[in-house]
Amino acid sequence: MRRVVLSYKMVNKNICTNFLPGLVDNGLTVEAMRCAPTGPRSGYSLVRIQGPPEQCERELSNLDSRLGEWCTVQLTKHAPGDYIAMVSNDDCDICHLMPACGCFVESARAEPNGGVSWTILGPDSESVNKLIAMLRETGRDIVVRSSRDQSSSTGLTGHQLKALELAFDNGYYDIPQRITLKHLAPMMGCSKSTLNIILRRAERKLLAEHLSR
Repeated sequence: MRRVVLSYKMVNKNICTNFLPGLVDNGLTVEAMRCAPTGPRSGYSLVRIQGPPEQCERELSNLDSRLGEWCTVQLTKHAPGDYIAMVSNDDCDICHLMPACGCFVESARAEPNGGVSWTILGPDSESVNKLIAMLRETGRDIVVRSSRDQSSSTGLTGHQLKALELAFDNGYYDIPQRITLKHLAPMMGCSKSTLNIILRRAERKLLAEHLSR
C-alpha cells in the first residue's frame, strides 16, 4: 500500500473543507476525516473544526444563512472548541477521481491562503501516480510532500504510528522544520506535552530496533 501527502491551491473553491471560507485564515483547524463520492460531481465528508472555544462560536454562528448553494451542513458541537460537520457537496469536480484510481482520502486539511493538503492511500505507486496525473489535468498545481510504502513491521502502537506519520508528513522532521509541536498537537487532538511524549517513545522504539540489528 502506498501513502502520499500532497498539497495544492484550490481551483474550485466548493470543496468540503471550505464549506465556510476563512475559517483557517482566522486561526481554526479544518480537516475532513472521512470522504466519499456520491456521483460525478457530488460527495460528502465528515469535517472536524477545532480552535479556541469563543472564536469557534463566533466563526460558526448563523451557519445556515452563510452557506453557499452548493452544500448543506449538519453541525454538531463535540466539545468546547471542537465541532463535527457533516458536509454534503453538490459541486465537487474531483471526488469521482478517487474510485477511478482505486485510491481514497485518509484526510484532507485546509491550509491558509486557499491551500489544501491531502493524505491519500492507494494500493500501489501506479494507482497513486495515476491520481496525481488526473488531478494535474484539472489545472491543479500538485506538490507531493511525502510518498512511502506502508509497513506494519514495527512494534509501534497505532497511536504512536499515527503521531509519527502526522509529524513526518507535515514537515516536523524536515530541515528547516515546517511545523512545530504547537501546531501538530491540535491535529492529534492532544496537548503539546502529550504529543511530545508520544513521539519520543515512538522514536525510541524505532532507534532501539534499528540499533539492535
